[in-house]
Amino acid sequence: MPGTEINGNITAMSAVSQQLSAPDLPPSLARLGTMPSLAGLFEGIAMSVLDKAATASMSAFMGKVTEDIATFSGKTRTAAITYSAADVASALELAGKATKVIKQGVDFVKQSSAAQPGVEKPSTTEPTGEAPPASV
Repeated sequence: MPGTEINGNITAMSAVSQQLSAPDLPPSLARLGTMPSLAGLFEGIAMSVLDKAATASMSAFMGKVTEDIATFSGKTRTAAITYSAADVASALELAGKATKVIKQGVDFVKQSSAAQPGVEKPSTTEPTGEAPPASV
């Protein structure tokens, strides 16, 4: 499902969290506060009571959807921030380990060049000025 997945994509997660909003409650749900109509035949009264029950149920559903959308938006934003922080932490850890590997490589090169036979090291001491022994 390319294009529909936001897992691990920080940019997509941030965009989704900013675009999520709950739908407006329809004006028909405002009639929940009015009394059912008791005028008319039994069927009309029953339909009025049923309408109130359906309106109450729909209002509860819309409240739940609104809460879920707000929660999902917050969780998505938090996940994006967490991924960003984890990326920074991983990058710092990787840089630290790379530095350690480079240092070990430099130390290895130094040790192996010092241990090579046949390579004379330049003397750091000054000659004393004594003449070499004469051969007879």
